[in-house]
Amino acid sequence: MINHSFAVMAYNDSPFLPACLDSIKAQTLNSIIYITTSTPSEYIENISKKYGVDLYITEKGLGIAHDWNFSLHQAKTKYVTLAHQDDLYHREYSTSCIKASEKFKDTLICFTGYNEVVDDTKRTRTLLLTVKKFMLRSSMPIHNHIQSEIRKNLLLFAGCPIAAPSVMYNLENLKGFQFSTEFSINMDWDAWCRMARMEGRFVYVKKELLTHRIHPDSATTAGLKENIRQREDLKIFKRFWPGLLANQLVKLYARSYKSNIHKV
Repeated sequence: MINHSFAVMAYNDSPFLPACLDSIKAQTLNSIIYITTSTPSEYIENISKKYGVDLYITEKGLGIAHDWNFSLHQAKTKYVTLAHQDDLYHREYSTSCIKASEKFKDTLICFTGYNEVVDDTKRTRTLLLTVKKFMLRSSMPIHNHIQSEIRKNLLLFAGCPIAAPSVMYNLENLKGFQFSTEFSINMDWDAWCRMARMEGRFVYVKKELLTHRIHPDSATTAGLKENIRQREDLKIFKRFWPGLLANQLVKLYARSYKSNIHKV
């Protein structure tokens, strides 16, 4: 019985979409695969037919959080991964995440390590990646899972070390969950913060099972250039820190984000 789905979130006509689907098709464990989009086109439709996967279309212009919610709730399986169209998944991704998640009845999310690719060059060491790895190691020095609200908040209070495309969601323990439309970039960090207050566990697979693509047309790059990310960072930092310290953390992260602003 297949208990995992990949929801491949397509936006406009990305040249990287076929490579993403190839990496998902190459998984060692079979999953249900479907594409979702709010920007339907002949290009996306032809790719869905080529790969033999269902295509679900939602209304355009309602925001990224709406698109994520739509993608999440098309899944009919216990687990689902919201795959970003530009990224690549290691062939052991789904097997590793399900194996780690099934050890606990209360798993909310399982996420993995990741690396980045820029102009087809893989990179594993940037200031931002180093900071995130340190946050994960310090929050989970012995075990690869955390359960208490305090420990989950300790993982998140100084930034968001969890790569959203690497996350596998346990829908049985997240019934009715919605990403907040208050955010257009930090929907993920806000989601983890709200999940931290829920009963349940975060599970971490340390292997780098995701390759995240940095390029000028990505939502993250655009959000950084327009300072949307920085404004949303401040909003979440203020949940944990007084205003002055929150502002200082935003400035610190702004410097580390430079590696994610692709120069063309």
